[in-house]
Amino acid sequence: MGQRIALSNGRRLVDDVIRMANQTPLAGLSGDFDFSHLAKYRRLAKPKISWNVLFMKAYAQACRKMPELRQGYASFPWPHLYQHDEPVCMMTIAREYEGEERLFFARFSSPDYTTLPKLQAKYDRFRKAPVESIKQFRHQIKFAKSPTVIRRIAWWMLFNVWPEKRATHMGTYGMSISGHNGVYGSKHLGPNTTTLGVDPMPRKGQSRLILTFDHRVIDGTPATRAFSLIQRMMNRPIHRELAALAGYDFKTGLPLDDDSNRAAA
Repeated sequence: MGQRIALSNGRRLVDDVIRMANQTPLAGLSGDFDFSHLAKYRRLAKPKISWNVLFMKAYAQACRKMPELRQGYASFPWPHLYQHDEPVCMMTIAREYEGEERLFFARFSSPDYTTLPKLQAKYDRFRKAPVESIKQFRHQIKFAKSPTVIRRIAWWMLFNVWPEKRATHMGTYGMSISGHNGVYGSKHLGPNTTTLGVDPMPRKGQSRLILTFDHRVIDGTPATRAFSLIQRMMNRPIHRELAALAGYDFKTGLPLDDDSNRAAA
């Protein structure tokens, strides 16, 4: 005979997220990209910048240029879209808490306007600081302790009655790990209009990206355009900033001679 096991605090929160995702008509696209020209600068950059941070900023820049990526679907009082002014990333981060490996959701507001070192420092804190010291994580733990009926009402209100608060609590786009060691998912279940899945450790800059999107908000053509914008942002502004952190001139590829030239780059 087996036994019934109550959902842990972490599994209750994941249950909520998946329940909202299952109410969303999700579609997915994937593409392979060559960012090997960034790999050299990433190795030399100080501080070291995670691929997750690079993709987060590039996609935020794409969201800034494509307003539909900042829109969300709401059903009350009639079906409509709500457009947020700023891109907000909600990144899924796995942490151990009270003996359980669980998922937390880390918010990055306007990552497109934040420098790579500041994004990296914030990312490192979400990954390494004590869970109880992070306000967002404490709120998620407390919310997951609420009765199921209260949580379901809160989710419905957030997504349909108060869509303007959605970015604060769930971001305008999600971000998660899509694969590792050559194994990739097909799409990501999440309540956001788009969720970007990335390979956290692409070999020599060869990376596969997976974009899952709410088909009520965007179609395949805008999703494909989003991929093109990510590539463009990685090849231009991200490339430029990363080269400067590594001490190289973006245009010539030559080492910078002094700190003044590095700042100019």
